[in-house]
This record gives sequence, structure tokens and C-alpha cells, in this order.
Amino acid sequence: MSSLRDQLLKTGFVSKEQAKKAEKQAKSQTHQQQKLKKKKKKAEKTEVGAVETESAAYLAAKAREEEIAHAQELNRQKEAERQQKELHAQVRDLIQSHQVNDSKADIAYHFSEGKFIRRISVNAQQQQQLTNGQLAITVWEDSYYLVPTSIAEKLLERAPETVLYLNKDEEKTTEADDLYADYVVPDDLMW
Repeated sequence: MSSLRDQLLKTGFVSKEQAKKAEKQAKSQTHQQQKLKKKKKKAEKTEVGAVETESAAYLAAKAREEEIAHAQELNRQKEAERQQKELHAQVRDLIQSHQVNDSKADIAYHFSEGKFIRRISVNAQQQQQLTNGQLAITVWEDSYYLVPTSIAEKLLERAPETVLYLNKDEEKTTEADDLYADYVVPDDLMW
């Protein structure tokens, strides 16, 4: 098989001079294209080097940001723990400094803690104060304490889980059409 150039020369469409000129132009074009490719590759290599330097700097900056974020999170956690300890100490101090438990009490006062019925020993005066809503029952480290209602309200703001029993007088409203208004049920029934 002969090339296209040879076939065109045989048929007479192109002269030898035109064929040589066309061949020369084709070679120079391929040579220029190869030079451009080499320049592009060289430029890409220098860009890759620049990108690597930038990416290393970027990675270092990103690592520093992550380190700062981690340190801030640790600081938040430490602050939360400190506040929790402070609240814990306040609750303990409120209960222990204002508790009015009587060691000689002989009356068992029953109250509910979740789904369990618990009891605390009180005297007659404390029993009446619990009924009237002047005292409240609190728990601290598995021990039950009697505290004044004002202290119990402060405890409700700080740690509501510590107040187990607080009798509020909101339920004692009597209505005119209450059928059992004449029959008062005492709150101090003994079990």
C-alpha cells in the first residue's frame, strides 16, 4: 500500500514541491505541539509542587484549627464539671445546714419516692408542719432530711430531684357544689 501522498502524486493532483511543503508544515506543527506539551507538563509539575506546599500549609492550619476546637471543647467540659460540683456543694450545704431532723422522733411518716413508699421518723410538731406545708422531705446521699419549705423551694430551683415531698396548699380550695365539703379527711392518718 502506498501512502496518500504517493497516490496524490501519481494522479497529478499535487506536485512534488507542494507535497514537500505540506510534509514540512506537518512536521513543524507536530514539533510545536510536542514543545507545547513539554511546557505544559513542566508548568504542571511546578504547580503540583506549589499545590503540595499549599496543601501542607493548609493541612497544618486545619490541624491547628482542630486542636483549638478540641481545647475549647475540653474547656467547656471542665467548666460544666466545675459548675456541677459547685451546684452539688450548694445543695449539700443547704440541706445539711437547714435540716431539722429530730433524733428522738418516734412517729413514722410515710411518703412516696417514685413507686416506693418510704418512711421517716418525725415528732408530732414536725408531722403537723409536714401536713401544713411548712416542712418538706429531701434526700441527700440516700438519707432523708426535713427542711423548711423556703429551703425546699431553693432546692427545687437548683436540683429538683432532691425534693421528695412538698405539700402545697393549692389543692385545698373548696367549691360550692362539692358534695363532700362537709366531710373533711384528715391528712395525718396513722397507718
